[in-house]
Amino acid sequence: MTALFSKPMVRLILIAILVIAVLGTTYLGIREIRGMVDDAVKLKGDERDAYWTAKIEKANADTNKRAADQAAAVVKIQAVMAEQSRSDQRTLADLRMKNAQLPKGDGKGGRCGLNGDRVGLLPD
Repeated sequence: MTALFSKPMVRLILIAILVIAVLGTTYLGIREIRGMVDDAVKLKGDERDAYWTAKIEKANADTNKRAADQAAAVVKIQAVMAEQSRSDQRTLADLRMKNAQLPKGDGKGGRCGLNGDRVGLLPD
């Protein structure tokens, strides 16, 4: 029994216990470091996702604003064009009315056909 607890054997057992303790501590430390690295990677990924999400939302908002501005410009242009068309229609009706009031000729060799006044009134 004394051989089992001899000085060299005790030293060997203490060294084995110490090595096991160092290996266990190292393993726990590495596991903790890996956990911290994983947390940092996840945090950084979340930050990048939030950054790009904000960029995309800003770009979408800018695009929507430009589309709304263009739609407003189209409405304004349509209103101007509609007013111009109404004005042109009024002018055309006025010209046709003036054209109808010009003398047509008497059918006996008097003034008939197109003269300068009538040609100036005809738009088409």
